[in-house]
Amino acid sequence: MSGRLKWVSLGAIALVFAGLYLRALDAPRPGGFVPPPAAARAGSSKPFYEAQLLPSSTQSVHSATAVELADGRLRAFWYGGTREGAPDVAVYTSVYSPKDGTWSAERAVMTRELAQRQLHRSIRKLGNPVAGRDRGGRLCLFFVSVSVGGWAGSAINLTTSEDEGETWSPPRRLVSSPFFNISTLVKGAPLLLSDGTIGLPAYHEFVGKFGELLRLDADGRVVGKTRMSWGDSSLQPVIVPRSESDAVAFMRYAGDPPGRVLVTRSSDAGEHWSTPEKTALPNPNAAVGGVLLAGGPLLLAFNNAEANRESLDLALSADFGASWRMARSLENESQPQRAPVAEYSYPWVMQDRAGNVHVLYTWGRSRIKHAVFNRAWLEGGR
Repeated sequence: MSGRLKWVSLGAIALVFAGLYLRALDAPRPGGFVPPPAAARAGSSKPFYEAQLLPSSTQSVHSATAVELADGRLRAFWYGGTREGAPDVAVYTSVYSPKDGTWSAERAVMTRELAQRQLHRSIRKLGNPVAGRDRGGRLCLFFVSVSVGGWAGSAINLTTSEDEGETWSPPRRLVSSPFFNISTLVKGAPLLLSDGTIGLPAYHEFVGKFGELLRLDADGRVVGKTRMSWGDSSLQPVIVPRSESDAVAFMRYAGDPPGRVLVTRSSDAGEHWSTPEKTALPNPNAAVGGVLLAGGPLLLAFNNAEANRESLDLALSADFGASWRMARSLENESQPQRAPVAEYSYPWVMQDRAGNVHVLYTWGRSRIKHAVFNRAWLEGGR
């Protein structure tokens, strides 16, 4: 490539990424964070823990997400197929009944062919789903699609359901850039804001790895965005608010050793974020999951190693992420049931209205595993 052509190409790329933020300057001031619905402080003083594998008919699965339904059940989503990035990958769903302790048979919510037909564009593959609700109570399912190239060429799509996930609207492709509208992915849970918009944590993998917070209106249009980090080593932000203005976010670290979970903070409802810093918790370039427990500490699920995903642990913080103590291990070499491939990753953490905590995660890339427990079990560990 000639010097002139190189600089022209770099200039075009710079214009693309500059354009990502122009509209945010004209967007109205965002509302504050809306705390999640109150959960019971503790269901029982007796420790409770159960775990099981979700039903699956595909060879490979990954990236679980879940939302609590109006009747107290849990609806989970994940993607599965022959392998990650294969043309046969689809987004699947299953429903958990706390009363019976069982999961329903899986069914496909979105296939590549359906997405291609409804989005009116070529789709090569599907990726990470993320579930939540809008201010009207509709279920919102965000998912990643790629038309050209790898994950760096991805876009975010949104489909909604008004009947708790039984049927879904045709998906809408979010426009997060006025130029090529590529390299935007999701992993963290969406947040409700007091002005009725949705805060959607997102990240980029093209010409850098960094996080940002998108703001969506009631129709699913991007009306603002805020950068959460810079450079090429932070991605997949998980935002945990504790008040209308204060929140902490944890990010996957993809930089030079030592690998550590990254943390950044906001005191103005996500308008500005501190420079990401390394925590004391290891991170092998893998996603984390977190939630602020009702009336209690901050809980983080993470791979407790710098170089592999062979263990999945839970840590608690009583000072909103300033310091941590190890609580429990969900997966390690001493577990009686080990996956064929020792990978336990991409945890999704949530607390239901009854006060129980749910963690869903990839189990050996072959199944999604669901662990449910109460505070008595969690805090009774080491």
